[in-house]
Amino acid sequence: MKKNNLFSIGSMALVSALAMNFASCGEEPEDNGNGNTGYTSSDQIAASNLVAKFSFENNVEDAKGNITGGTAMNITYTDGAKGKAYMGSADGYALFTNVGAAVTGIQSVTMSTWIKTTNHADGAESWFQLLNDSNWIGNMFVLQESGATSDSVRIKFNVNKWDAPAWKEQWMDLTGDNRLVIGNDNWHHVAITYDAVSSKAAFYVDGMEKVMPEGVTNRYGDDPTNGGGPLGPLKFKNATRFVFGCYKQNLPGNTPDAWMKHFDGGLDEFRIYDKALAAADVKSLFELEKAGK
Repeated sequence: MKKNNLFSIGSMALVSALAMNFASCGEEPEDNGNGNTGYTSSDQIAASNLVAKFSFENNVEDAKGNITGGTAMNITYTDGAKGKAYMGSADGYALFTNVGAAVTGIQSVTMSTWIKTTNHADGAESWFQLLNDSNWIGNMFVLQESGATSDSVRIKFNVNKWDAPAWKEQWMDLTGDNRLVIGNDNWHHVAITYDAVSSKAAFYVDGMEKVMPEGVTNRYGDDPTNGGGPLGPLKFKNATRFVFGCYKQNLPGNTPDAWMKHFDGGLDEFRIYDKALAAADVKSLFELEKAGK
């Protein structure tokens, strides 16, 4: 009898332990198959902070409706990293005449896009620009210049804080060893973030953060060697238009400098967030979009 009682108690304990184990397994976050938990779609990442999204599925529409009034000139659509994609040309661009406050009022930012490009040495091509209609320089943009090798690319990222004490234009020049190895005519994911709280920028290629010197990542409103403080929140002005593929000076009615070139490569899944995405979210965004999700 004692043996039977012991067996019965042991069996009940085993069943109870198994039941608890199955219950706990059922409560774990869903794994999307890419090593990330919680997300099954790229649109779930910081969904409330996504203020612009262009998928270029044979159109130039912003799925968020904050950048509108678009007209495409001399561009085509090609197979992209996910579905179709924008393909520029020597005189192609897509201009938008309305930009909502969700974009013009951002203080922190993430720019995320898939890019297909090659190295070149004939000036600076503009990927995109949030234009400033009272100044030659845009409020936010990426320029692509020549790289050091056949597959490395020098880019310049600029965001502005027009109420900064002195350094209102924040040029981040990825030159020398900081060039991005994306110029091999294949699709690569590029993300750039700026956080208003830390006043720091970060750069990512194919989901991985690229180590940059503090002179690139740390942003100031004035010379820090003379007491200048951190940059803080961005501040744009006269940001009434947005353009893919060229400068304001390339648009009809203007005269560009010789170095101002149209972007003749590919763009896909272009996104703007009003926050600096964490590194883990940038990685998830890359992996999910690569998987077509």
